[in-house]
Amino acid sequence: MATNLTIAGYPFICVRLAEADFRDIAAIYVIICVGEDRNWTVLDVGQSGELGTRIDSHTRKECWTRSCPTGNIWVCVYRMPSNQNTKEDRLKLETYIRQQTKPICGSY
Repeated sequence: MATNLTIAGYPFICVRLAEADFRDIAAIYVIICVGEDRNWTVLDVGQSGELGTRIDSHTRKECWTRSCPTGNIWVCVYRMPSNQNTKEDRLKLETYIRQQTKPICGSY
């Protein structure tokens, strides 16, 4: 079941990581941990032109698991179609969201 969430002022669609089955679309993704109190913490932020492949084989999955004591990990997606946005557009927005949310995993 998907849910909508505003992150750093942008509308994301979120699903449980275990249920995620993304096509290879261009998008910004935010990995969150949902606590027992339903509050959430940003674990990671990234961008990809091939989202499905990137999430499935992500090198920081271990950090996500280690940093989320409830194990309730979600992936949130903000689509940025390649026919309307460049990789540079995605990188710029990824940097902005990282600055706003200060994710636990991954750094530049």
